[in-house]
Amino acid sequence: MAYHFSPIKLDDKGHIRDSVFAILRNAILDKKLEPGQRLVERSIAEELGISRTPVREAIHKLVLERLVTHVPRKGVVVSGFTKADIVEILVIRTSLEALICSIAAAKIKPRELKRLESLAKQISDEHEKGNLKKSNQLNDKFHEIIYRAAESPRVHSFLNTLHEYITKFTQVAYSKPGRPAEVCVEHKAIIEALSKHDSSEAEAVAKKHAKNSSKAFLEMAYCD
Repeated sequence: MAYHFSPIKLDDKGHIRDSVFAILRNAILDKKLEPGQRLVERSIAEELGISRTPVREAIHKLVLERLVTHVPRKGVVVSGFTKADIVEILVIRTSLEALICSIAAAKIKPRELKRLESLAKQISDEHEKGNLKKSNQLNDKFHEIIYRAAESPRVHSFLNTLHEYITKFTQVAYSKPGRPAEVCVEHKAIIEALSKHDSSEAEAVAKKHAKNSSKAFLEMAYCD
């Protein structure tokens, strides 16, 4: 069975299981692996140029994320990704973003606020250039600063688990006309709340930002 994966580079083998997991999860999210398609350890390992053990470990993680499932007499198959699955992830993301922003408000340092201001301007500049890919990358950095400022490793870890989903959803949301400009306004509101060390306001504006992003994604992804 051919999956058309490229061999993993030697430099990647320090975190080989995570690399395999990312490759398989992205293939599922991008629909390169279709619902119902079998995942055969040996074939995947051969294409990636690795042993079967990290493939088996990566598939186990995919099972935990409900992206694949074990089917009797068939093996491991892709579960698919329904709208209900996406809505659930968006709801969880909204709650976690609001929580970590609230925590960060009490702890964030001046240098982190300056970095957020700089990134917000860069994001705005890239939006004006129409470079949505670059602005999305900068958006990841913007939120990562807030995550780290909160010094809450467990909440940070939960958000990291959702990172690939959030990044892909944000890319789609940015394609909605007018959404990039809204993001810039929302980022400024977040920075202002953090600057005042107002946890309640930070939670509220972060929740609004995440909800607006979710709404934009759903409108663009399910416009039919």
